[in-house]
Amino acid sequence: MYNNSSNMYFLNTLPKLQQKLLLHIDENPGIRYRELLRLVNSSNGVLSYHIEKLERMDLINVERRTRITRFFPRNISDEIMGIIGNLRNQTSYEIIKLLFDRGPISQQEIIKYTRKAASTISWRMKKLLEDDIICIKNNNNVYDDNKVLVDGKTQYKRLNLYDLLNRNLVNDLIYKTNKYIDSTINNYSAMVNSL
Repeated sequence: MYNNSSNMYFLNTLPKLQQKLLLHIDENPGIRYRELLRLVNSSNGVLSYHIEKLERMDLINVERRTRITRFFPRNISDEIMGIIGNLRNQTSYEIIKLLFDRGPISQQEIIKYTRKAASTISWRMKKLLEDDIICIKNNNNVYDDNKVLVDGKTQYKRLNLYDLLNRNLVNDLIYKTNKYIDSTINNYSAMVNSL
C-alpha cells in the first residue's frame, strides 16, 4: 500500500507503534480494536492515542458502527470495507460463501445449510441487505412448498431468493478474508492449548 519512496520516508518518520499499527491494519483490513490491542501488546490509552493520530493524519479509514469499530488501510473503498467487515463475521461469511457457491437461494436453504437459528440468519440477512452486499431476486415462478388457505382456496406464497450484488468483488475478497479467519482460529486454538 505504501510503496513509493516519499511515502516510505514519511512512514519511517512515524513512531514505531504507529508503523506497527499501519502494518497490522494493512495485513488485516477490517481488524477490530481488541484484535489490534492484542497484536501490539499495548495499553488501551496508548493504543487509542496512536489510532487517533493515524486517523487525523488520514492514514487509515475507521468504520464506526454500534458496538463495532473496524480499521482499514486508506486505499480501500466503502464498498470493499462493507464486504470485508461482514466477511469477518463467521455467520455472515457462511451466508456470503453459500450465496457465492449456490446463489440465488432461499433463506430456508441458508438456514438448513448453516444449521443456525432462523432468527440468527434472518438478522444477518437483514444486515447484509442494509450493507448492499446481497439482494432479493423475486422469481415469479418460484413458490414456497407451504400451502396457505385464503377464502377457501389454496394459495402458495412466492419465495424470495437471495443473491450477491457484486459477485466479482466478493470473489476477490472471500478467500483473502477466509485466510485471516483461519489464522485467527489457529491463534486462538494455540492460546487455548498452551493453558
